Amino acid sequence: MAVLDFSERLRELAPSGYPDGLRPAQAHALGEFAKHHISTSDVGIELPTGEGKTLIGLLIADWALDQGMSVAYLTGNRMLATQVVGQAAQLPGLEIRRFEGKNYPGADLDDYHQAQAVGVMNYWVYFNSNPRVEPADLVIFDDAHLAEQALSGLFTVSIPRGTAVSRQLYETVCDLVLQHSPNTYPTLKALRDGAAPFGSPPELLAFNDWSAISTDVDQAVDASGCLDDNSDIRYTWPAVKPYLKRCGVLVGPTSIEIRPYLPPTQTVPGYSKSTQRIYLSATLGSAGDLQRRLGTHQVESIETPRELCTALTGRRTFLINPNPDWALAEAPFSFALRQSEAAHRDGPGRVAWLCSSNAEADEVEARLMSRGLPVFRLRGGDEAPFDLWRVTADAHLVTAGRYDGLDLPDDTCRLVIIPSVPEASTEFERFVVAYLDDAAYMRHRVGQRLTQALGRANRTANDSGLYLGLDPIFSATLANSAVRLSMGSEVNGAVRRALELHGSGWERVEFAASEFWANHRNAIAETTDEEVNASRQRPGRTRPGRVQSKGDTSESANFEVDAVTKLWLGDHEGAARNAQSAADTLQSSGELEHSAFWRYVQAHALFDRGREDDIGNARQSLEGAVISAPRTAWFIRLSRTVEQLAGRNIDPTAHDSLFLAWDEWIREGAGRLPAQIARARVLLSGTHDERAEAVELLARLCGASGDRPSGPSATDVRWAWASPKMGHRCVWEVKTGGSKAVPRAAVNQILGQVKEEKNRSPNAKVVGCLLVVLDAIEGDALRAARDEIAIMHEDAALAIFDALAELFTAYMTTWGSGSAIERGNARNEIEKRLPAAGWLNRLLAPTTGSVLRAQDVRTLLESS
Repeated sequence: MAVLDFSERLRELAPSGYPDGLRPAQAHALGEFAKHHISTSDVGIELPTGEGKTLIGLLIADWALDQGMSVAYLTGNRMLATQVVGQAAQLPGLEIRRFEGKNYPGADLDDYHQAQAVGVMNYWVYFNSNPRVEPADLVIFDDAHLAEQALSGLFTVSIPRGTAVSRQLYETVCDLVLQHSPNTYPTLKALRDGAAPFGSPPELLAFNDWSAISTDVDQAVDASGCLDDNSDIRYTWPAVKPYLKRCGVLVGPTSIEIRPYLPPTQTVPGYSKSTQRIYLSATLGSAGDLQRRLGTHQVESIETPRELCTALTGRRTFLINPNPDWALAEAPFSFALRQSEAAHRDGPGRVAWLCSSNAEADEVEARLMSRGLPVFRLRGGDEAPFDLWRVTADAHLVTAGRYDGLDLPDDTCRLVIIPSVPEASTEFERFVVAYLDDAAYMRHRVGQRLTQALGRANRTANDSGLYLGLDPIFSATLANSAVRLSMGSEVNGAVRRALELHGSGWERVEFAASEFWANHRNAIAETTDEEVNASRQRPGRTRPGRVQSKGDTSESANFEVDAVTKLWLGDHEGAARNAQSAADTLQSSGELEHSAFWRYVQAHALFDRGREDDIGNARQSLEGAVISAPRTAWFIRLSRTVEQLAGRNIDPTAHDSLFLAWDEWIREGAGRLPAQIARARVLLSGTHDERAEAVELLARLCGASGDRPSGPSATDVRWAWASPKMGHRCVWEVKTGGSKAVPRAAVNQILGQVKEEKNRSPNAKVVGCLLVVLDAIEGDALRAARDEIAIMHEDAALAIFDALAELFTAYMTTWGSGSAIERGNARNEIEKRLPAAGWLNRLLAPTTGSVLRAQDVRTLLESS
């Protein structure tokens, strides 16, 4: 049998369209496919931006038609589909039929179904509950990761807190959980009330709790108005409803997700009835994680050696927040808007905001609209806003979870803003980040998404793009070895320069931005990795290969996908067996928490089978995961489920939120924290603004979320935290002197702030804290402050700071590299030194008109 020659096929298809033939990278990828992968069911092909992956897909499609195979070429949006059709026009021998919206001509459908033409459409046209096109024999996934939204969307019921109708359903589901199991989920009541901190990790409902209430939830959804409006629930509920007890359920601050743990794509006809799938991407990443994200069979990858890639993508400048300010705090947000104004002066002025979540996108959209700026919100499956944005000058495009598939060449867009590190776009991913810290695939995703984001405005050699990372944790993330390993080499130069600028302050970053706008239209040779550092180059750290790197084997992903698919189909024994195999594989790779999650899925499968001894078998599965396990938040949660299955009372752990907050803070930048803490200790005795900055950091030491609201009447600092009973807010006003006693005016001011915060957070417990340098209070001020205000002396704040800084520093020292064992040991050492549950509430309780002093703080902490 002759070897398939794609170079010859191109010459026959386009005798004059491609005089130079295939590029080296294209020839390599197609040659590998021809020699090794013609009969492989799932093939991934990675080709950097500009190397021509669309031509590869079209040539494979042409070959498949010759084999009598029908072909569906899938893209992420209408613009990309148009580009595919345009490129196919350069191949006169290849017939293309375009399907979108209501455009399904009968003759075109027949040509596609009869394998006479390639059907080009977006993912939502092909993968939906009632597709108008038949499944193809060969399915080509262009920008393959974009398929995740369409495929996961088929199986995900999302109940947002947004509208009145969906909020009522959200609260009803929470109430059902709280009635059944009131002590299991420490932050659920605050989440239910909308009083939890914005960034709170979601609560994963234990499968036994969910099973107990799922019938009531079923009835609640049917009775809600959500099925009558145009919400996503209306379309996904019929598909998920019969499988409710086989789903995982996550309750987050902005939505509830009811979904299988991974998409059971192998049950979708558009996938299962095809014989071969091709996945194209500039950033394919780990084959195992691609399989995990899309729910497919195991993917065999074709990677292209870097030396074969010759395409240039122009000038790329990446700038990151040099200070610890929150991503949307005044300084970074104002900097972003100044660059938007510079883009306006430079040309059409369009800006793209690539947010990590819908909640973040909502916040950005609201802020931009409040300033009277034209804003277009892009959501999955609705491309109209994107089309309008592309022809509107000075407009802002806001989207969530879209780091790939948006081609913004030339003057379409020169400014791309990435508000937060793209580590989690769904409640499930947020759960993994918070609780399964050793799941290495999440760090791979961060590197992959950043590579995708940093290529949106750089498509050709003549392009130029300015990229802004507003999150303060960008520097620590970019310096993480696992993240850097998974990033494309084409962005390494820009990343390295961003890290070199970090820490230099806003002035240097502003100068770099000005330099970009002044010079970006000048021709420039793209910087290579070797040119980034002029000093002597070492070989670099030796690491495992990307695909087979520790903790991210394809074998584990294969077991994981099979476990979820079999659970969805009711094959409980097969699901349990595969989940156990996934757990064993991950444990051997050192991912203890990630391994324990699949023990949990194994227990879920056994429990859902419903036989007489299945509860005991499920409990034994979890007991195997928690026995001798480190004391991290995830293993403590599993221990509670074991206790429930054994019929014993649950003793909820009061300090989970504190350690989760500390873990997050350390991951953001352990190397900088000692200096930040030492600096804040000094600032706590400084000027008004310096003390406010220190109080904001003190919130993190206490496990709370802190921010400094802007505006003329805003409070100096605001804290938020959650207890098992409710959400809490504390508004702070800082006073640095000016009289012999605390005056009534100061008390009146903070009483007004408490009232405003109660209006903003009606379901939270709100207190005020007046930070003073005085030890006396005017008589009427004392009476006014008695029941709602804590008056805290500077020395009391220092005492709190010192006590918590000592505990946190000891925890961080023992935390080491952040492995589950190290974190568990650190928690064991520190938890016994913490005051009893509710200590923060008692610390900030109204002081009945007296001034809280350092000795009062020490007594309170020691007596707790």
